[in-house]
Amino acid sequence: MPLAARLARSLLRPAARPGPAQRGLVTGPPQDPLGPAETVAGFAAMFAVCLGPAAWVLAHLEDYKKRE
Repeated sequence: MPLAARLARSLLRPAARPGPAQRGLVTGPPQDPLGPAETVAGFAAMFAVCLGPAAWVLAHLEDYKKRE
């Protein structure tokens, strides 16, 4: 068997066989529900991370246009 075929076979073999199921994953509703303050903080963080850079670029668009 050529070397390349043996190498490809050895690299692909673990991906073809699923391993044991992971343990320790807990599904279902949370034991302690989030409060309104935690929810607002989470939404504010997501808003800042997602829309902050776009707002920065739009606010400084004229500065970027002047650059030559």
